[in-house]
Parts: sequence; C-alpha cells; structure tokens
Amino acid sequence: MGAPRRLARLATLWFAAGISGAVLTGCGSSGGGRPLIVYEAQTGDVTNIYTIDPQNGATTQLTHGKTFDGNPSWSPDRRQIVFSSRRDGQAQPDLYVMDADGSHVRRLTNTPDAGEWSPKLSAGGRRLTYVRSSSKGWSVWVANADASSPRQVAGEYEFAEFPAWTPDGREVYFSAIMPAAAGAPQPLAHIYSADVATNAVQVRIDTGGTDACPHFSHDGKSLTYAASRTGGEYGGGNLNLFAHDTSSSDTSGAHDMALTDDASRNDYGNPSPDDRQIVFISDRDGNAELYVMDRNGSHQRRLTNTPGVRENVPDW
Repeated sequence: MGAPRRLARLATLWFAAGISGAVLTGCGSSGGGRPLIVYEAQTGDVTNIYTIDPQNGATTQLTHGKTFDGNPSWSPDRRQIVFSSRRDGQAQPDLYVMDADGSHVRRLTNTPDAGEWSPKLSAGGRRLTYVRSSSKGWSVWVANADASSPRQVAGEYEFAEFPAWTPDGREVYFSAIMPAAAGAPQPLAHIYSADVATNAVQVRIDTGGTDACPHFSHDGKSLTYAASRTGGEYGGGNLNLFAHDTSSSDTSGAHDMALTDDASRNDYGNPSPDDRQIVFISDRDGNAELYVMDRNGSHQRRLTNTPGVRENVPDW
C-alpha cells in the first residue's frame, strides 16, 4: 500500500485496433466467460502478476520474474495487460504490455533516469496514463497507448500513484502528497484531478486524513477511494473504502458512503466490469488478501488465503 510500496511501480494504431471496447468474454475471462481479476502478489522481495477467477478462486501465474512485475491493469477489450517491471535489469521500472495469458511481452518505455508505475489505459484504449518517479519527484503523465508522445500533466509531488481516467477521457484522477513547506509537517495524500487538455489541477477529495486509490465505476456515477479520516500517515494504520457520487461537488467526503468500516486496512477498491461488485485489498485477517463485496459494501467475502504472500492492486 502507498508510500512503502513506491520503493518495491505497439504503435498507437496497432494497440487501438485491438482495443475497441470492453467485452466480458475472451482472453481476460474464465472458461465460463467470467471476467478474471488481474493482480500482483509479493513473496519476499519478488513480485509477480496473476489472474484469479472471482467465482471459484482458480489462479494463474502470468509472470515468473525474480524482481518486480506489478501494477497490472486490463486493456478495455481484456486482451492485453499493461504493467510495470524491472525485468530487464533496470534500477527503476519501465512500462510493458503483454497478452492476457502472459505471452508476447513488449516493452513500452525505456527511461534510465526515471521509473514508470501504475499504468492505466483510457476507456477507448487509445491513451495511457501513469506516474513517473525521478530525482525531481513524482509526476503524472499521459501518452498514446504505445507510450509515444508522453506529456506531463501534473506534478512534481512528494509522491503520486494510481491515476484513473474519467469515463469521458477528459481528466485523470490520482492520489498525491504535496511537497512540504519549509518547517511545516508533511502533508497527507489527497485525491486530485488533472485536465489533460489544459493541465489544470484541482482537489477532488480531501477528508482531512489520507485519501488514496481512486477508481471510477464503469458507468461513471461513482468514485471509489480509500481514506483514513483520522490524519494517519499514508501507508499505515486504518483505511476504509468509500464511494463518492461523481455528480457531487463536495470534496470533504462528508456525504460519501462507507463501504467498509473496521480497524484494518481496506484499500484499492476496483469495480467489476458490470459495476455490481468491487474487488479490494484487506489485511483484516492478518495478511493482505483479495476480497470481493457488492457495490454497496454488502456481502463481503475473502477471495484469497495465502499466508506469506501479499496480494495487491487488483484490476477487474
């Protein structure tokens, strides 16, 4: 989760041709046509990418690296997965894309002086957003689907992660920690948006505590995010999941619906393709595992049970 994890993230026509809208069958689905969840799992110092069938819990390991393959997310047609990796021996991760079964890995970026994390394709599959870390700090970028024509749209920050496209593709929401003013306490993470045409940045969620991991429902009506609401340090302590009505202009979170409510870390809520369920991370049973719940927070159930392995950043 968050700050501790930040140290451990085709030609355009070709890529867009294979990404023509979300489908619920095909390579990113089970044999029964159920959409699979892709996620990263860390064992010791090694992180790899897996898929899991949310109905029967069957998992498939897609990468078999010895360092870091993580931050996976689906293309809209579920035929490809974009991810971050150190697989070529680089000190900082670059972006890659692979087929849904883990084959045909292609490198998208090669930036020796910077690392790329948290890639996410737009709903139409033609554009990519991600965060970049360098000696200057953390920043938010957009590019074509093949990572060509990259352009910074927000930053520099003390830390930033998990940009998410609005359904209309006009903005990118992300979580960031602003640089601290001289002599002032370190600010907490909040959720911001960047207009990709103008680079205008504005606060979207500031509950007074930590606010992180924004994800839009596919119908665009809801934004799911994690918040401490206690002033706790980013990456530590209690976090719960909330749903924000995107038609609301309130940034305080005061009227947002709590989806989880306990003393553990509940994080990274990501909706199913039909928006009926949400996959999320929780350490409520002593280890970071995948859980699933209905869109309103009901019927929460554990999906993985892997002591010694930490599941993270699921995308459905």
